[in-house]
Amino acid sequence: MTALYAIGDFVDIVERRPRAVPLPKLWYMLKLHPNYDLKAERQLADRGICAYLPKEMLVKKIGWGKYDRRRVPVFPGSIFVPDFEANLPRLKAIADGIGGFVRTGCGEPLRISLGWMERIRAFEHKLLAQPQGRKFAVGKKVRIVSGAWELWEGKVMRVDANHRIRILIESLLGEVPVELDESQVEAV
Repeated sequence: MTALYAIGDFVDIVERRPRAVPLPKLWYMLKLHPNYDLKAERQLADRGICAYLPKEMLVKKIGWGKYDRRRVPVFPGSIFVPDFEANLPRLKAIADGIGGFVRTGCGEPLRISLGWMERIRAFEHKLLAQPQGRKFAVGKKVRIVSGAWELWEGKVMRVDANHRIRILIESLLGEVPVELDESQVEAV
């Protein structure tokens, strides 16, 4: 006996089984249109395609004492795919911004060995593991590169959490404390 279901009736839960992913023998490098790196990676991952986009943490100053921290690609404009996923027409249909394979001088797609992929992964891990250290420490000599005290030299007195430093400048009137942003000074 067959059952008739109306639109919107609950029938059953459909579970997706994880697919078995073979081990790659080599990798290919795809070139991407500018600023499509993260979007292409996301679209490929949503469709279950194995792709690798190495990233690093970028800290950019956006205002007085304000910083924007985000993960950006290590190699902008490129993404890596394993050999069993290297079907270019299929990849172009799934993700936006894929231009094609990066090619060698002979016109063949660039092949990347497993050893080089391990080195790239280690490089990415090293970039992400680096602590964001401070450029200046108390007692160091610095030169002011912008502002009213430009080209004056002094000694760092204090460093705070907002990337502000207090510098002690020696002038004719004696020692003058000046508070500046880290981007306004350089090490001597």
